[in-house]
Amino acid sequence: MKSTILAILTLLAFNTHADNNKGSAPLIIGFGAQNQPYTMMDNQMIRAEGHEKHYGIEYSIIRQAMILMHYEIKAKSIPPRELKKSIKKFRNIDIISGVTRSKKDKLYYSNPILEIEYIAVSKNSLNAGINSISNLSGFNVIARTGSYATIKNGFGKLYHPKKGTHKHKYKEYDSNIKMHADFWKAGSEAVLITTEASFNHFRMLLAGTHDTNEDVTISEVFPTKTRLYTAFKSNKIRKEFNEALEDLKFEGTYTRIFDHYNHEKNPDFHKPNHNEITRQIKKAP
Repeated sequence: MKSTILAILTLLAFNTHADNNKGSAPLIIGFGAQNQPYTMMDNQMIRAEGHEKHYGIEYSIIRQAMILMHYEIKAKSIPPRELKKSIKKFRNIDIISGVTRSKKDKLYYSNPILEIEYIAVSKNSLNAGINSISNLSGFNVIARTGSYATIKNGFGKLYHPKKGTHKHKYKEYDSNIKMHADFWKAGSEAVLITTEASFNHFRMLLAGTHDTNEDVTISEVFPTKTRLYTAFKSNKIRKEFNEALEDLKFEGTYTRIFDHYNHEKNPDFHKPNHNEITRQIKKAP
């Protein structure tokens, strides 16, 4: 009898908590801009019916967790270098996502939401023969903003934008599409640092505006994967999120999200918007 009463009280408490969450203002979440397919809050694709609000792997993981937590969310696209500044400086930003952990700030970090494995991609015409991080030093290297700090394994010693020994051969991009477009330019000899998911996404997306058929070599020279986290102002919401994230992994939603954004497994909404792609490439610095 006692156990039955306890179960009823627990259920009532959960429902009250859920109702309170539903009645509260949406949580404002900052996501790193131009980081497809992890965040896709632009018009690079013409989405099929039913896919209009499918904004990328990272976004979908967090959105599904927040549904379990009974919170409404509002996404805000923020340049990657401004993510941590935004949650510290602006009161309306409740959460930021896709960041590395730091002991220096006062944010509450979730369990890892993504584990990223970086790769080095070179055109076969370059005959690069890259089999270690040190081999990169002979080439021009391009990467996403902040990669020098997240990859570790000595990469930063070579390519820190201010004090790296090979900073003169290194270029970072806020815009993923601009970076990949530059890689596919005719005559480009740059080595691209990216992830397999991102490389495959842009190779398909740029096929209508660039020649992406050239053979490439993918070198797995980074031994350590990079863990990315969601950072919260509220420890209470962080704890709820961790529980919801574990539920997503346990019942399979987490894995299905990755499959959903795999253009080979689910090509329905991967239709490039060529006019918008050309505009964004021209607009990017």
